[in-house]
This record gives sequence, C-alpha cells and structure tokens, in this order.
Amino acid sequence: MKLVLYICIFISILTSSLNATTQSFSVDNDAFISSNDSHYTNGIFYTFMGDLNSSIDFEFMNDLQTNSAISFTHLIFTPEDKNVTTPILDDLPYSGYMELNFLLYKYTKNYFHEFGINLGMVGPVTKAKEIQSNFHTFTNNAEPKGWDTQLKNKITAGLSYNFAKKTDKRELKSLEYDWTNNFRLNVGTFYSGVLLSSTFRFGNNLLDTFATTGNFIGGNESALLNFKKSKTFNWSISFGIFANRVFNYYLIDEALKQGHTLPKIDYISGEQVSYDIFYKNFQYTFKIKSIYLRNNKFLSRASKQWGGVSITWQY
Repeated sequence: MKLVLYICIFISILTSSLNATTQSFSVDNDAFISSNDSHYTNGIFYTFMGDLNSSIDFEFMNDLQTNSAISFTHLIFTPEDKNVTTPILDDLPYSGYMELNFLLYKYTKNYFHEFGINLGMVGPVTKAKEIQSNFHTFTNNAEPKGWDTQLKNKITAGLSYNFAKKTDKRELKSLEYDWTNNFRLNVGTFYSGVLLSSTFRFGNNLLDTFATTGNFIGGNESALLNFKKSKTFNWSISFGIFANRVFNYYLIDEALKQGHTLPKIDYISGEQVSYDIFYKNFQYTFKIKSIYLRNNKFLSRASKQWGGVSITWQY
C-alpha cells in the first residue's frame, strides 16, 4: 500500500500547477459482494482534475470548456485456486497492473470529448503481491501462494478517446432523469478495444455530471466533469449496460505465449448499477458491476461480478 500512497502524493505534487479543485478515490473488490476471490480481485483508482479552461486548446474546439486531469490505476488479478504454487495453465496468471493516465477534456453540459495518454507497468514492480498478501493478513484470510509465478515486468503505453452525450434533465413527478450514451476507443500495448454504453439515471436535483459505465475495468474519470457543490442532500441511481470489442489484452495474450490454454477474449459485455449521494462538496458512490467474457463465436466463457465504493470531493 505504500507504493499506492507514494504515487498519489506524487500526482498531488505534479498537478499542483493545474489548480486542481476536484479529486476522487475509488476501490473495487469482489469481496464486497461475493466470497469468490479470483480473477479481477481488486482495483484502486485516484483522479486529480484541473480547473476550468486550462491553457491547452484546440482550434476546432475553442468554443468548448477545457479541463485536464491525471489519474492513477492499480489492478490485481489472480487465478481461482490460490493454494497452488506452480502456474495454473487453464486459468488467469497472477499479475498486477498500474497506470498513469493523462487526460484532456473538451466539454459542455451535455457532452464531452476525452483525450488520453497512458503509461503503465505489469509485473512485480506493481507490488500487487505485497498489497494482496497484507490485505489477506489484515482480513484473516489465507495468503495466496502462487505470486512467484506472476507475469514479469513489462512497460505498457496507450492512447484513448472517449465521447459521451446525454439528454437534458427531464422531470418525472418529483424526480429528474437523464440518459447518456458513450463511445470509447483504446489503442495500446496493454489493451485495445472499442466500447459502447448506455446509462439511464434518475434522482432528485440531479447534478450536471455524466453517468457512464466508464471502462469495462478501470476508473471513471469523466464522472468528475461538471461536479459542483450541492447545497442540499441529493441522490441518484443509474443503470448502465455496455458492449466491448477486444482487439488485444496483454494479460491473456502473454499467458498464451507462456503456454496457458485460456481462450482469447474477443467480446466483453456487462451492466452496472450505481447509487450516488451528494451533499455539500462531497459525492459518495456505491456500485455493483457484472461482466461477461465471450469468444469469437459469441459464446459465453466466464462471468465476473464485483462491488465498488468511491468518494469525490471539491475544494
């Protein structure tokens, strides 16, 4: 956990020149909703978003508002059986992944363009073994025994583009609702793919923030856009579905090179339910997310479900 703390401090120092006003911290874990601790088992996400109208601009978008952000991601993956000390060739290998994502936004109240550059690492340098072992010791669970077989250190890099458009808020008796559609493209050495999502949100006094499913796994930095302090207690519930075409996924591709018999992931679909509470300069979010992995014949190979909690604040 020290590594994660040091990186978050580094981001805070690095982004001090952005006059950042909005931050978020999120944790995913399958233990929140299930005792099946395997595959994608933990995620930590931290985002630092800059002030409006930064100095970076595009001539063809100069009439839009501008924001910049830096986010940090840390993910842990394990096989289902954690008592085996040798590689389990028919299951996902032990691996950790961490990433720094540099983001630029051009946006309005109803839509946004997100441009991203990410740099990451896979392997022991991520300290995933130590983080999970310490967490299992803290929770009185058995320590995973196969981390010595984890994927080796590898530098990754990628580009991303994300676009979302939502309707104006509409009234439904004493409540409000909106609907957001989202397109995301990633090209990189860790992951490349195309994602489409659609999210329906309702609640009281909805903020102008965007409700999307974000990545199939990962943080949702765009949720910080248009975040403003709320004078009263507000809440919202959102229901999202997504479909994802996968072109390359390093964890699977590298495992296959090392002799694993896993099927490649060609498609990922899923749904997400989120509950948000807004009060003053804070937002608390609770979510449940399910994904379904499919092969090129569109037959279901596996499914995974986890829960997440996050806090967003503005100062």
